[in-house]
Amino acid sequence: MMASIEETHFPLSEQPGSDCSNIDKKRIAQYLIKGPYLSKKEIDLKIQQHLQFLQNGGAGGKWQMVHLKGLVVALYFGREALEGKQATFELQRISPRSDLQKVVLPFSNFCASELIGVNFQEADLSYSVLTDTLAKEINFEGANLAYTDFTRANLRGANFRNANLFGADFENCDLTDANFCGANLNQAKFPGATLRNVQI
Repeated sequence: MMASIEETHFPLSEQPGSDCSNIDKKRIAQYLIKGPYLSKKEIDLKIQQHLQFLQNGGAGGKWQMVHLKGLVVALYFGREALEGKQATFELQRISPRSDLQKVVLPFSNFCASELIGVNFQEADLSYSVLTDTLAKEINFEGANLAYTDFTRANLRGANFRNANLFGADFENCDLTDANFCGANLNQAKFPGATLRNVQI
């Protein structure tokens, strides 16, 4: 019996994802809609401070996810940087279609953020957390997303063409209509992911 496209290209996709009934997606959405979009000035400052964070020893830590009353919080455990500040976009909104092409934000926190249609083409978000993000039609073409955690993210229509997804985690993600043409999927995992109409 021939293996399906999902089984061949999307490791562990035939397996169910872990129980996520304790995640309150409605509450996360209500929380987000109350907040304003981040301004370009605010985003630029976060990027600048994050670069200092990386240059001063902040990289290399580990993430731990904590569930609090239906919400998800990402905690980072690593060396304390001498200067700078780790970029945190947790439960924040970036305006649709914002251009963040080629940004350098490895080890950053986008947990439960809103990133609809944002352009991260050729960006570096490796080792970052994008769990529970609302990120329909996001553009990750050519991006470095190695070991990035996308668990439970809404990535409908996402563009992952030629992206580095080595070791990325897509557990319980909605990847309907996503494009993975040319992407590096080595050691990525997809248990419980929705893979309708994906391109590969």
